[in-house]
Amino acid sequence: MMNNKQLEFTTIINHAFSQYEKRIVTYMAAHKLQYEVYAQAITPSSYTAEEIFSRIAFAILSANSPFEDSVKALNVVTKAFKRRIAVHYSDIAYYKQVPAKARYLNKLARMNLFALLREEETWHDYRLRLKRTVKGLGLAKASFAACLLYPLTADVACIDTWIQKVFMGHTGFKTLGIRDYTLVEAKIRTYGACFGISTFLAQWLIWDHARGTSNAHAIFPGSHK
Repeated sequence: MMNNKQLEFTTIINHAFSQYEKRIVTYMAAHKLQYEVYAQAITPSSYTAEEIFSRIAFAILSANSPFEDSVKALNVVTKAFKRRIAVHYSDIAYYKQVPAKARYLNKLARMNLFALLREEETWHDYRLRLKRTVKGLGLAKASFAACLLYPLTADVACIDTWIQKVFMGHTGFKTLGIRDYTLVEAKIRTYGACFGISTFLAQWLIWDHARGTSNAHAIFPGSHK
């Protein structure tokens, strides 16, 4: 049974979301197949070290940074990874990245890439493990990393500024606790279930609808199809 705080939060979500619902459902119905193609294109082909690194690296880079700048920074970082050289802050500073991210990425590059979903793990436990073990990933971006690695099946969502605006009716990013985060995520999951797609795909569709533009995320090697 929900306590008063949970009930109040759920009421806020439902009220804020209702004004968008019809338009979002229409958008999802019209573009579902297109986004399944997008997701297939960015799915790692064989989960090589580079494929895993690039997706987690983008989750780190995209935190508090514009999408296009993060994409350009990823190009720099991926080249460094291929050459097995360190990333320096000066390499990514122009792309609105903070110094700590260079340290996070260099540590990620040295890690034994353990980052795939384990057979016994739930999706929630998986993203918490990523959050716990990868520097630079908060809850939202750990979820995003999981989603980029498994876009067609990930049963988690990245609750970022745009998604919070849709479901919670406020502008700007607010750090959510696990309880509030999963309440928003559960709402997204119901729409994914209605359309027979992953929770991440549902979130992706809602994200693009809120932004008013379609983004294929074709930013990883092999995804330009």
